[in-house]
Amino acid sequence: MRLLQTKYNEAFVNTVAKWGLKGKNAIFHVFVPFDMQDRIEEADKVREALDFLYPDIPVIGCSATGEINDGFMTNQEIVVSAMVFENPSSNVEVFPFYAKKDQVAVDRLLEIAINTPNLKGIELLTAASYQSLEAAGEIMDKLPENVEIFGAVAVGDQFRKPFVFANECDYSYDSSVLVMYVGTDLHIQTERMFGWKAIGYPLKVTKSEGPVVYELDGRPAYDVYNHYLHIHNDDSFFYDALQFPWEVQVDEQTKYVRHAKSVNPDGSIVMSTNIPENCDIRITFGDPIRIMNHTRQVSLDIRKFAPDAVFLINCMGRMLFWGDKEDIEVSEISKDLHTTGFSALGELLRYNGTTFLNNLSIVCVAMREGPAKLNYDCTMDEIVNSSNLSVTHRLAIFINTITEELMEKNKQLNDMLYKAAHDALTGLLNRGAIEHLIYDTADENSEEYCSTWHLIMLDIDDFKALNDEYGHNAGDNALKSLAKYLNQDVRCLDSSEAGRWGGEEFMIILRGYEDNEVLNLAEKIRKDLNLIPSPSGNFSVSIGVTRHDNEETVLATIDRVDSLLYAAKDSGKNKVCSDL
Repeated sequence: MRLLQTKYNEAFVNTVAKWGLKGKNAIFHVFVPFDMQDRIEEADKVREALDFLYPDIPVIGCSATGEINDGFMTNQEIVVSAMVFENPSSNVEVFPFYAKKDQVAVDRLLEIAINTPNLKGIELLTAASYQSLEAAGEIMDKLPENVEIFGAVAVGDQFRKPFVFANECDYSYDSSVLVMYVGTDLHIQTERMFGWKAIGYPLKVTKSEGPVVYELDGRPAYDVYNHYLHIHNDDSFFYDALQFPWEVQVDEQTKYVRHAKSVNPDGSIVMSTNIPENCDIRITFGDPIRIMNHTRQVSLDIRKFAPDAVFLINCMGRMLFWGDKEDIEVSEISKDLHTTGFSALGELLRYNGTTFLNNLSIVCVAMREGPAKLNYDCTMDEIVNSSNLSVTHRLAIFINTITEELMEKNKQLNDMLYKAAHDALTGLLNRGAIEHLIYDTADENSEEYCSTWHLIMLDIDDFKALNDEYGHNAGDNALKSLAKYLNQDVRCLDSSEAGRWGGEEFMIILRGYEDNEVLNLAEKIRKDLNLIPSPSGNFSVSIGVTRHDNEETVLATIDRVDSLLYAAKDSGKNKVCSDL
């Protein structure tokens, strides 16, 4: 496999003609500066020349910035590269998905991909909306995990729309171009580079809509920049905030980075792309030393793969972060490697089986044909060690280490508090915790106070016989089954809580309910629990129900519901006994 590159200039046609690609399996990439004057007219000339010289070789491209040529970036010239395959079994197939496609079209594409032998990778260049990318990614993730999925979001702004194109098709401003890379001896490895370090405590996104984040921990989102970092809402906000992007954690497996673009008058922040509501975020610190060390480490992994060509997708925000050193990472990665690519508005990558959009990262797509031929220097002499760290970096490490230790102590404390308040077997509140809640409900000075509240107490019928005949495992399973029901069907109700009172007894407190509502719930609980399977063939509970009288003590209410429970047992079991 070979990678050939050139810029569009007066010698372009002669240069590309000398490549001698007739009859070769190859693909052209064309990266057009998004802010270039007459960008469409110039791109047309490039496409016409390629079609004239090599009509059988597919062409894809997009609007871009920071186009990579010969290991460095250029911002005002069209860059054309050719990936040329040497093995006859290696080839590409291009799908220009122009116009907004429906689900059927994407499903059809998945069917084609699944039935394509030796499919090794899928590239996506897109000008589509983030929602369309999410939907397409979910479908593409049904492919086997050994199929690499990668791509980029074309660059544009409020004056010049991003676009993609393929072969003889027109330019598209709202859709995608997809390429399938196929070959028995074709190998693809993807990597991503971040280097941002999370600092401070996690914050909850309590209100967001698409890319607009309104609240963090119930406060205006801008407060996180104003209060903690003293970043003001002025013309410098974008560049100042770029040093402190967010690490977004959707679940235990999924983290990605997003950066702030602007602040709205109401204190909400417009982020680089969608931020899910209820996810956790942490501010990250963009330290140049740490970022470069991570870049060099990933570069080493790429070199060990011994690629013939590397496709780099560098985030535009990351490029802006470096200012006048915008080439520093691209040139580092490109040492001894043949690279192409550009700086995009977003970087697509399938990671741990899920395809999602990255920001402020570099996605590296390394390709080769045949076995690895390691001809590169794989040392890391230039990685900065701790003795060369800046004062700023040391302070960031200091702050972050303290934060991490405090978070760990806080987690340990929360775990201890949880264990102290919950029953180990059932996971419900234990006797002390549910009793404390009952007393707080009757206390006018407590936040839990309610003038009208009821107690429902229930006990598993013939529990001792179940234990004696079928063993304690059967008894434990009965307790856990009842607790699971209470968790799913009772605790979900407004102003309700349930706990294990002791042994096979359970207590429910309901605040602000009418008598008939409580009675109906108690009867529903009794009937529902009859359906739980039991080794003895029947599962039943006896239930007592009462309402607290504000003229009596809490203990009197508890004693009364206990008496009503045993009245239900003494009168035949599997029934509700109430004084309402």
